[in-house]
Amino acid sequence: MMKTETKILNQENNELDKRLTEENNIVMTDMVCYLRLANISEHDQEVVRHDLLQMVLSAQERGEDIKTLIGEDYKSFCDEVIAALPQKSQKERVIDLIDILLLSTSILGGIHIVLSKETMELIYNAVTGQHLNFQISISVGNLLSYVIIIATAFLIIHVIGKNLLKPEKKHNQSKLKKFIIAGAIGGGLMAVFLIIAWVGRQILFTVNIFTACVFIIGLYIAHKLLQKFIIT
Repeated sequence: MMKTETKILNQENNELDKRLTEENNIVMTDMVCYLRLANISEHDQEVVRHDLLQMVLSAQERGEDIKTLIGEDYKSFCDEVIAALPQKSQKERVIDLIDILLLSTSILGGIHIVLSKETMELIYNAVTGQHLNFQISISVGNLLSYVIIIATAFLIIHVIGKNLLKPEKKHNQSKLKKFIIAGAIGGGLMAVFLIIAWVGRQILFTVNIFTACVFIIGLYIAHKLLQKFIIT
């Protein structure tokens, strides 16, 4: 949840976005994504975004595009702006990480509860009037999948951040080489999940489904409270 001042500024920026030309909007979107991944506060991100939008819109009125305004090296421009702003402290970064883990765990935990075979059996037994088992199991595979999904998400964000706003240049890699690399990555991930499916069947523990739901809801509430009262 954004602070009120930041939320208002975000809404203003969203309205200004609608006035951009298609070409300028594409570049601005990449620049804003780059700012989102920077080690600066959400409020500073919106302030920079607001200043950039006003600059670009003024240039549009003069018949200029964003390249004419700041050049074609958008990454260097953004890096200079970011470097001039206060950076998040170690404590703030740790709090951000905890917030991300709270949200992601609540989402993945909720998905597991909804899609688990125990839940499906519980619904079926409730409909057919059979004995109800309210226990849900957590296996080795569930925990390994959770770790892999979180790690992969962080890796994707890191890769996106490194490649955003890079100056256009000829790619040395051929299409065949790119296809082989993509295939190797895809095959590797498939192999990992097959191994998890094979060795991850061991049940670590079982828990009452209502207790699991309360725990998941508690994690989400903790995420919202952390954003409202701590994260700026």
